[in-house]
Amino acid sequence: MPSDLMARIQSVLGEIRRLPDVLGAEIARRDGIPIAHALPKTMDPKKIAAMSSAIVRTSEMAAVEMGMGGYTQSIVDSRTGKLMAAGAGQEAILVLMLRNEANMGLILLSVDKAVQSIAGILDTAEVIA
Repeated sequence: MPSDLMARIQSVLGEIRRLPDVLGAEIARRDGIPIAHALPKTMDPKKIAAMSSAIVRTSEMAAVEMGMGGYTQSIVDSRTGKLMAAGAGQEAILVLMLRNEANMGLILLSVDKAVQSIAGILDTAEVIA
């Protein structure tokens, strides 16, 4: 990926990562290949990207099958935190690891802005490898 595109992607990632309830963030291709991440060292970006890509694909198909309209995001709740994955245009997904008590209103607003930015960067780039 050209360095100017990567710098723009890293900027979006940095903005979302600065939110107080975000423990980690990753941008990945829709096929599960990591593009950029700000994850804790204990997390494997390849595994997170692959699993999150599968979550997004399955959720998109479920939304269509159930006639529920366009998919926006998936949230996986666990005992100690949340994983949120959202489509970011035709080329990418955004994945967040969140505190269990995260302010979801602020997170959702920030995710909407971030996925639009990511889509604007990558969907027009034609190169994401």
